[in-house]
Amino acid sequence: MKYGFIWPPKIDEMGDIVKQYIDSGKPLSIPDDSGVYRELETTFANLHNRKYGLLVSSGTMALYSAFFGLNLLPGQEVICTAFSYHATAAPLLHLGIKIVFCDVEEDIGNIDVSKIEELITNKTKAIVTNDQWGHPCDKEGILNICKKYNLRYVEDCSHAHFSEYKGKYVGSFGDVACWSLQGNKLLTGGEGGILLTDNQEIFERAVLLGHNLKRPAKSVRNEYYKGLERTGYGLKLRIHPLAAVMVLHQLKYYCFDWIKGRKETLNYFEKRLQEETFFKGMVKKDYVTSMGAWYGFKPTIDFEGLNIDKSNLVNWMNERGFEIKIPKSKSIPTYELFTSDKYKINNYDKNTLINSYPNAEKYYSKILTFPTYTFHEYELIEKYIEAIKEYFKTTGNMSR
Repeated sequence: MKYGFIWPPKIDEMGDIVKQYIDSGKPLSIPDDSGVYRELETTFANLHNRKYGLLVSSGTMALYSAFFGLNLLPGQEVICTAFSYHATAAPLLHLGIKIVFCDVEEDIGNIDVSKIEELITNKTKAIVTNDQWGHPCDKEGILNICKKYNLRYVEDCSHAHFSEYKGKYVGSFGDVACWSLQGNKLLTGGEGGILLTDNQEIFERAVLLGHNLKRPAKSVRNEYYKGLERTGYGLKLRIHPLAAVMVLHQLKYYCFDWIKGRKETLNYFEKRLQEETFFKGMVKKDYVTSMGAWYGFKPTIDFEGLNIDKSNLVNWMNERGFEIKIPKSKSIPTYELFTSDKYKINNYDKNTLINSYPNAEKYYSKILTFPTYTFHEYELIEKYIEAIKEYFKTTGNMSR
């Protein structure tokens, strides 16, 4: 028997919604900001109290568009969290920007604000963070540093749809913010991404990077870019309209109920793990008002201190049908893309990226991926608790 978890959940009417869009004769290629594009961009921007929204083909391309929008130049530096999905940093390689990784807080995996200032040089132009597994990073601390050193702030909110920092949605703080709409995210079109900003220059450059034909002509007002009105900068990063239709429907009718259900369900899961096993819940800082999407449920355990073999536990549980995994995402600087000149991009010397990030490694060593249950699957959760307790007993570690 399998005790897994499938996302996104089945929405009975979704097939009809997509079919209705196709049968209506509405365009399957939208060259401007009309129709479902405008409705989704405007709705999402308004929810975050932002002026401009821009849909793109993926969260990665939203970040690429954000960095391009900042008009960063080769040789300049951007400080980036050392623990995230690699796409938080990868677009910078393609722009020739030096990535300066910053270690994280060991308990939550987000950038350690206390370590940022020592990394700033006269070439530093921006800071990029994520909100790991839905937990907001210290927004005010980062904004204070940006103000002090005149830096731009890019928020990667791909894990944190509608997470709240002191009552305000993440993505409302930086110069520009980005979300993924990929298949595992709370809001998903299968693939897709969205960028929000209040800065017209950032928005217009992002439009020009990945959109052409009518969109630049309608969205770009700066006369300097007049010569790019038809071509943009030559790339095409548009989201598919059917993906936008799916995301808009979820946002209107399901998203916030899912968030409520996930909060209730995972709070229960955490409580039971801590009551009955050696696992600890996910740390939540005082400034966190809501974990929003809880993109990943990652309880922690001191494997080394308790002399528990992580792989052995995972395999034991998997053999019995329980979906527990060792997270695939690890600290970004450990990937060869960022360290090996064998995979050089734009002749950039990546040896300068190599450093030590002990907190990122410690954090990674303690986390496991559990199902992100959302719909009050309490009976299944109890089966997980009993199975973990049984494992501890068979290995000589008594559960709580």
